[in-house]
Amino acid sequence: MFRPYIKRTGILVFIAAVNLLLVYLSYVSYEFEPSKNYAMKIKASRIMEQALDITNRYSQSQISDSIRNFSLSYDRFNSGLVGLDSTSSSMTTKEGSLHSKVAVTNPNFSALFIELFSKIDSTLIDPAKTDTIAVSYTGSFPGANIALLSACKAANIYPIIISSIGSSSWGANQIDMTWADIENHLFNNIFEYKSIAFSLGGDQDRAEELSEETREALKTKIASNDYNLIESSSLSESIDQRMKLYNSSGIDYKAYVTIGGSAASLGDSTTMRMFLPGLSYEKDAEIEEAINNALDEDLIDYDISRAVPVIQKFIEEVNIPVINIRNINNLSDWYDLPYSDDAYNSKNMEVGFGELFGVRTPHHKSVLWLCLLISLSTLIWVVVSSISQVNKKMEEIHNEPIE
Repeated sequence: MFRPYIKRTGILVFIAAVNLLLVYLSYVSYEFEPSKNYAMKIKASRIMEQALDITNRYSQSQISDSIRNFSLSYDRFNSGLVGLDSTSSSMTTKEGSLHSKVAVTNPNFSALFIELFSKIDSTLIDPAKTDTIAVSYTGSFPGANIALLSACKAANIYPIIISSIGSSSWGANQIDMTWADIENHLFNNIFEYKSIAFSLGGDQDRAEELSEETREALKTKIASNDYNLIESSSLSESIDQRMKLYNSSGIDYKAYVTIGGSAASLGDSTTMRMFLPGLSYEKDAEIEEAINNALDEDLIDYDISRAVPVIQKFIEEVNIPVINIRNINNLSDWYDLPYSDDAYNSKNMEVGFGELFGVRTPHHKSVLWLCLLISLSTLIWVVVSSISQVNKKMEEIHNEPIE
């Protein structure tokens, strides 16, 4: 029985399937406009990927399987850097946010530093030259520490680092895998720089909230990794020692980067509020005024607040910009990085995804036009072919002899 293409079920099903595929391709297509310094951001993120592979394998050798399996259940990026809650660790200095500790293990977090460095000075991320920055680390955010190291390696920036070994919960708060252990291991495997000294961190930068036994264990850990120990009788003395170490190099620093809530770097819980997360050139005047005008004297610990923290000295005395990495939830929101559990998906966990790397506009125009052209072409083909078949059949009927 004669049927042209337009009446054949198989042909119609094929055309429908092709058009459904074209609709899908049109829907998922996008135009991508890369951000400034896109290539360097990708480079930094790839370096961090390599570093996290090293720390993940290192954690396998350092941490027992039972504890590691517990941490892995939260470790979205397989970093080996997610620690324990405060009840499971004797060296935890204070409560911390699990979401924040996980968010900074995202390799894309290293691109944030490239973005902030470029805002300070575009020449700072010129790999053809070497600039130097001053850095303060704690054990609380090992992922963010590694993100900065990765950005420094990508941009050829040399960091002069002073760290504290103490950590809030979910950070590097396991005695067998402190930040001193992690940094030293990375120094031997991927990075060319490490801290010039360590303090205990925590209260008064002397970890006064920890037991004497734990403090001694941490001092032993610092010494076993060949670091100098900053020991002081007060927070002010610790700050002075840090500034002497930074200044002893005689280097013209381009920026000061502080990661975590070090008392020596940021001051007490009241003082640190004056220094907003991200890039700053000065204290926040409104917050400072509100604190100075506070009537409730219980709000301010005067003994601690009299100590001028390192961040303030760099802003006011050295006169350089600071990058303050805390309030990770805000930074993640500002720079389009996933933070809460329901924010993660297969796309935004890929290297190079997000507004840090560029703008994605849905429905690429070229793809839309191409799909439309293909769709119209299939329809025209089936119509023209069917007409041709009908005409041919009519000619055959017309030419048949009449008996």
